[in-house]
Amino acid sequence: MVLLADLLSTASLDLRLVGGDPDVPVRWVATSELDDPTPFLEGGELLLTTGLRVPRDGWARWVGRLTGAGAAGVGFGVGLSHRTVPRTLVTAASAAGLAVVEVPVPTPFIAVSRRLADLLRRSENEAEAAAARAGRDLAAAAAGPDGARAVLQRTARAVHGSAWLLDAAGTVLAATSSQAPPAAALEGLHRVRGQGARAAWTEVTATGTVTLRASGATRWLLVAGGPDVPRAVQGTVGTAAALLDLLTAHPVLDTEAVTRVVTSGAVDLVLTGRVDLARRLAGAVGVQLPDPVVVVRWSGAFAPDLPSSGQHALGSPAAVAAALQGWTGRAGTGRPVPLSDASARAADAAWARTSARRPVVQADGSSLPDQLDPAGLEAWATGRLTGLSDAELRRTVEVFLAHHGARQPAADALGVHRNTLRQRLSRAERLLGVSLEDPTDRAEVWLALVTTRAHAE
Repeated sequence: MVLLADLLSTASLDLRLVGGDPDVPVRWVATSELDDPTPFLEGGELLLTTGLRVPRDGWARWVGRLTGAGAAGVGFGVGLSHRTVPRTLVTAASAAGLAVVEVPVPTPFIAVSRRLADLLRRSENEAEAAAARAGRDLAAAAAGPDGARAVLQRTARAVHGSAWLLDAAGTVLAATSSQAPPAAALEGLHRVRGQGARAAWTEVTATGTVTLRASGATRWLLVAGGPDVPRAVQGTVGTAAALLDLLTAHPVLDTEAVTRVVTSGAVDLVLTGRVDLARRLAGAVGVQLPDPVVVVRWSGAFAPDLPSSGQHALGSPAAVAAALQGWTGRAGTGRPVPLSDASARAADAAWARTSARRPVVQADGSSLPDQLDPAGLEAWATGRLTGLSDAELRRTVEVFLAHHGARQPAADALGVHRNTLRQRLSRAERLLGVSLEDPTDRAEVWLALVTTRAHAE
């Protein structure tokens, strides 16, 4: 978190506080000379202006619009349109509780923006270091006596707030605070409790941040902190939820179980681009992430002996090659890339092309899905299959195409009569607007099917 006071203390900027609270958080800098700049604000900005023209309805209403949009303050450049900050602006801002800073002529607005960017970067680095420490402390807490309560307490400290463990109905099972959970959290639980083991919900307001994470199939971790909980620290909530899930079944965890959970959190961070934090978190339990790395999407009877989370794993090229030799399920792999470029997209696309006859597929960049933008391909596939919402009908089309249009083998695989297959296919053709006898239509429908299957599973 960066405060206005941090900018004011930068001697080279020579900023002067004219009114308001210097301890207000500043999330970004915006520059505008508009009568109403609020459509371009998200909240928390220091708005820089020279007052090139006085707002048509006066400074008081202008200030009212800014406070309504959640602006952190106004940086007023003097010496151009105005020799000093207009008195009416200062009076209105003081009444509204909006900070006002005088920006002298020698200080360009871009210098204020650059300084804030530097401060934000430093704050983020400090937050990542704190998150790594929190991950290490969570691992130690889980392995100690009364691990569940210790994990809750350490999670609450990480966000400078409170933590609760809830059941699916919102009943408190354990807590670090005697206060009831925020009402907004119970509404969030109602929205996401049917979304599976990775479900999460977050709400950020001017007064605080509330986060819910699934902790197994029937429990939820809820944390409530201040409005400026860093994203890096928020990442520890997922690790805590996984540890609490394990502790529910095993009140005392061994070191190996803790390492596995923390490493899973590190894999998630890698796949979302948070590589530095992932390295620190994995290092907290003595795990070194490979670089270069191969991403694997797997399914089958056993998880690979690689750092993994859910159905994704990471490994060095040699480690992945060794794991694939003993594979009993299906696996799709990406190409070796730097850890900073790791993504699940290529592995997911390769996994979608696996089959009983071809259980392992390695992406080499030569297939069509590898060449297309994943988000655009998914959107196209979803649109192409509009109308094919019936699960039985969709399965029929997929089995028919997997058998290369051979009707009797497809009917046998589905366990239906050949005439039933024919009726279903005719209905699917009408819904999709295609002919499944046409090779181009077949190819398009098959690509759409495997693409949506990869994202659904």
